[in-house]
Amino acid sequence: MAEARDPSPAPDEVVVAVEACGLCGSDVHSLQNGEAADGQILGHEFSGRIAARGRDVTGWAEGQPVAASPLGSCGKCRICARGLNFRCPAAPNIGINRQGAYAQYVAVPARQLVALPRELPVELGAHAEPLSVGSQAVKLSGAGAGDPVLVFGVGPIGLYAIMALRLAGAGPIVAAGRSAGRREAAADVGADVVLDTRSRPVREWAEESGTKFAAALECSAAPGAFGELLDLLEPGGTCVEVALTPEEARVPLFGMLSEGLHLVGSCAFSDETYRESVDHLVAGRVPADRLISERVPLDGTPDALVRLRTPGTLVRILSRPWD
Repeated sequence: MAEARDPSPAPDEVVVAVEACGLCGSDVHSLQNGEAADGQILGHEFSGRIAARGRDVTGWAEGQPVAASPLGSCGKCRICARGLNFRCPAAPNIGINRQGAYAQYVAVPARQLVALPRELPVELGAHAEPLSVGSQAVKLSGAGAGDPVLVFGVGPIGLYAIMALRLAGAGPIVAAGRSAGRREAAADVGADVVLDTRSRPVREWAEESGTKFAAALECSAAPGAFGELLDLLEPGGTCVEVALTPEEARVPLFGMLSEGLHLVGSCAFSDETYRESVDHLVAGRVPADRLISERVPLDGTPDALVRLRTPGTLVRILSRPWD
C-alpha cells in the first residue's frame, strides 16, 4: 500500500470514485514476475460513481453510477475501426499504461463510460470487463447454437467465456481445468461437462465420447495446450488463444490446411462488446455474482493478489476501496 495524489480530470475526462475492482490474473502475474512499473497503480475491471467532471464533459452527472472500460481509443484510426482499441497507438489503457483502479479514485475518459441503473448494485459493473474478454473470444470462435465447444482453463476469463457461450446457445460446453473451486464454478455458470485435467486428459474424454469440437478456447496458458486443442477440432473448427502466453507453439500446417481449421488470437474487446456486456449484466442474463469468493478492502488488496497465485477454492476477488 502507498499514498498517491487524487487524480484531477482532463477536459474530456471524469474522476470515478471506485466502488469495486476485480483482481485480474494478469495483475497477479505482472506483480509476481516483476513486470509492473514503479509507481504504477494496477486495476482495470472496475465500476463506481462519478466524483468530478472535466470542463468539456456533458451528459454525465456527479454521483451517477457507471461501468468504465479501461481501453482507450482515438475512435478514428484503422486499428480502432477493427475493434482493437487496446492497440491504438494514441490512447493509453487504464491500469496498464496509465493509473488504474486499485485506488479510491481513477480518472477515465468520458467516452469509456457506460451508465448503470441507479437501482442496481454498482459493483455489478466490475464484471463487464472480464465478461467482455470472454464474449469477444466467443465471437471470434464463431460458436453458435448447438455447437460443441471446449473451454480449456477455468480461471475467471474461462468462466466468463462459459457464460458467453451459454448466451450464444452453444453446447455441449466442456470445461477443463485444475482448480477444484473453479471447476465447481464452471458447472455452476453453465458448463455441461467439467473435467479435472490432473486426472483425466481432455483427449481421453473426447475419444471415449466420440466428440470433436466446433471451437476450442485456450484460456490456461498451459505449455502445449494450443497444439493439443488443434487435434480436438472438427473440420472447419476454430481454436482461439485467449490466455496471454509466451509459448512459441508449433502449428501442424498440413493438418490446418487439410481440415480447414481457423486459428485466432483474442485479446481484450471492442467498445461494442463492452456495451453489450453491460446490457447482459443489467438484464440479469449471466450469473456473474456467483463467481465472487471474497470482497476485500483496499489495504487487503495486495495480500489478495498474492493469494491468487495459488487460488485453491478462490474464484474471483473484488477490491472494495471504500469498505
